Amino acid sequence: MTALGLGPLGWGLIAVVFVTVLVVFRGALDGGFVYDDFPRIVEAEGRINSIWPPAWMSDGQRPVVRLSLALNHLAGGLDPVGYHAFNLVVHASAAVLVLLVVREGGRRLADRGIVADSSRRRLIVAAAVALIWALHPVQTSTTTYVIQRAESLAGFFSLLAVYGLLRGDRVNRLATGTIVVVSVVLALGSKPSAVVLPAMLLVVDWAVVTGSLRDTLRRRGRLHLAAWACLLLLFATGAVASLWRSEGIAGVGFTRAGSTPFEYAASQLSAAAVYARIVFDASAMSIDHGPEALQPGWTRPVGVAIIVTLLGLAIGGLTRHRWWWCLPATMLLVMIPTSSIVPLADPLADHRLHFALLPLAIGLVALACFTVDRVPGRATRPVGVVVSILFVGVLVAEAQGVRSRNADYAEPRRLWDEVVERRPDHVRGLVNRASVALRAGRYADAERDLRAAAEIQPGNPVAMMNLAVLDLREGRAEAALRRLDVVGSIGRNDPLFHAARADALRDLGRCEEAVEACAASIRIEPGNVRTRIVMGNALADCGRLAEAAIVFRTAAEQAREPALRASARFNEGNMHFIEQRMEDAIAAYAAALAADASHAGAAQGLEEARRRAR
Repeated sequence: MTALGLGPLGWGLIAVVFVTVLVVFRGALDGGFVYDDFPRIVEAEGRINSIWPPAWMSDGQRPVVRLSLALNHLAGGLDPVGYHAFNLVVHASAAVLVLLVVREGGRRLADRGIVADSSRRRLIVAAAVALIWALHPVQTSTTTYVIQRAESLAGFFSLLAVYGLLRGDRVNRLATGTIVVVSVVLALGSKPSAVVLPAMLLVVDWAVVTGSLRDTLRRRGRLHLAAWACLLLLFATGAVASLWRSEGIAGVGFTRAGSTPFEYAASQLSAAAVYARIVFDASAMSIDHGPEALQPGWTRPVGVAIIVTLLGLAIGGLTRHRWWWCLPATMLLVMIPTSSIVPLADPLADHRLHFALLPLAIGLVALACFTVDRVPGRATRPVGVVVSILFVGVLVAEAQGVRSRNADYAEPRRLWDEVVERRPDHVRGLVNRASVALRAGRYADAERDLRAAAEIQPGNPVAMMNLAVLDLREGRAEAALRRLDVVGSIGRNDPLFHAARADALRDLGRCEEAVEACAASIRIEPGNVRTRIVMGNALADCGRLAEAAIVFRTAAEQAREPALRASARFNEGNMHFIEQRMEDAIAAYAAALAADASHAGAAQGLEEARRRAR
């Protein structure tokens, strides 16, 4: 307690902030996986199902995120509750870090004689900033949306680095350097956009701690050099390349995302306007804005005005030696990696506001404090009461917005209804609403949306694959294959493409081709148990019973769900039974019953195998 110098009030406010965030965001625990959670968590289970060997290190972009997913999987498989709980704790902890950072920043300014606030007031102001930032509805895009923990983890470690820097005079130099450097590395390992963190640290040190670039470099030049040197980690892991070139679903690159670098940069002028609207109007949020959101004529001039204003404030504050120039400068820095000339697949995304919202929250609270301090003495109390009422009103409105948005995440169809209602020709919205319907068993709804998407964008690979799945369900294997042929080379790196082909080929009796399709799917996604079971069945159709038994056994060893494990061992037992290997069949049937005692087929098979073995 004394190490942080907080006292009872400080620890009490930390508890209030932490618990308030948990209570307001508790609805996040009711949600399942949505959108990119499926390809990056559910369908990628084979790549996150172990801590060692460290497969999570193979993704140079976000190894910290991959490690967190592996830990979640180790603790609870694919149960989304654990993943949401992790995100929620990270966000609540980040809110506490905001309180500590703002409090330390205020202390630094007080040490320089810029502010004359008491320690008690600095704590209250810091708690106010933390709550306004943490409870904004836009934070659901990183807290409730599981895979966007990349943004929240990068923000958390960025805050930890800033806190270490601000606390530097209260701990020894080695400890300060270690905290800052390790935090920078972890932030970069969470998301490559943290590439701006060393510059952010320099700006904070310059504006808040010393007030002079020369003094900053003289006092902590080595520390800042070490922070910049951490960028070499990005080069070593290949994550820097992901800022301008990436394969698969990341969709980054100068020749990707359907625009040139300068076209993308121009679009980000409009994006600034949409982001500003989201900050003050949470109803403008969307799980998938799409480029259409940037087309209204008002967005470009408003965006230009916002960026010019931020630049003007940063430059004006710097030239007048005002500490607050770091706020607009930091906001611009945070948005640079996603709003520069490097095209991303999504030109606009709510989660990019996660950290950028903090300088705005600090500025608004600082402005409120400035206003209260400048009113005449007799008016101070009533003005303070009004400001307090406004503050509580903002928090209540934010909490209501969070509650409403979390309810949308708990019912994913509402997320995509919102997208399609705003833009009926939004193909990705239609396709993803269809995916939700498929998982819920609403096949007619899914087919309607998929056909609409295919009419707007013929040959859309995701629409074609999902329509093929519906064809298979209706027994139209030949139609499914024709649709998959339309996908062609686009789906060659998608395990679901090959798995769907395997199902269609097996239905048509082309068992050898089905085996090859399963093998192609498994090469891409080795941990997909269901595909292995399909492969085992295809091998059995071909009469390759011994090979089928091995595949079923492997599937059972990989399966975490008891029902899947029981099914795989039961099928293995059947292969042994047909080949008259009764001892092996007995062992497989017994293992199936151990996984699922209610498996009637395994019980019957075990009894018959034992009878024949006598």
